[in-house]
Amino acid sequence: MVENNIITERREVLIKPDPFDFNEYNSKINGITPEMVMYEPTFDKYWDIVRPYIENKMVIAHNASFDINVLCATLNHFGIKIPRFDYMCTVILSQKAYPDLPSHKLNNLAEALGIRFNHHRAYDDAYACAAAMLRIASDFKLNTFDDVEQCFGIKRGIVNEGIGIVNKRKKL
Repeated sequence: MVENNIITERREVLIKPDPFDFNEYNSKINGITPEMVMYEPTFDKYWDIVRPYIENKMVIAHNASFDINVLCATLNHFGIKIPRFDYMCTVILSQKAYPDLPSHKLNNLAEALGIRFNHHRAYDDAYACAAAMLRIASDFKLNTFDDVEQCFGIKRGIVNEGIGIVNKRKKL
């Protein structure tokens, strides 16, 4: 959670996937094994805790379109009404802010900006996205998301209540 340009909260929860299906390759990347989540609640049990962090907020993610689509598909899977929120993508922003970086993958961006984190853990990836967004805003002296849109010629994505993605990023 970011408030007044400060990361005020970091939280990690483990969620049992539904269906309970694991890919060995993904487990090697993120370090999460079936044994770690087999007795954890499913996403629908966490939704009332997660919702206030998303609903009517700006969500920042790296490769945001993927994450937003997964979130919407998960909500649909559990029959949960999709809330309204906006989103921005740190991949797109970093490409515009730092075009000379050889790679804009989250781990490479974080290294270039001096952000330390444990890559491919949701808790740390979210932290790295927030820290990258704050760094971009600081480097370009941007105070609002409207400033970010104007500076980089992008539009925020919008997810509309009950519908899903209604406005993907477009150039101005």
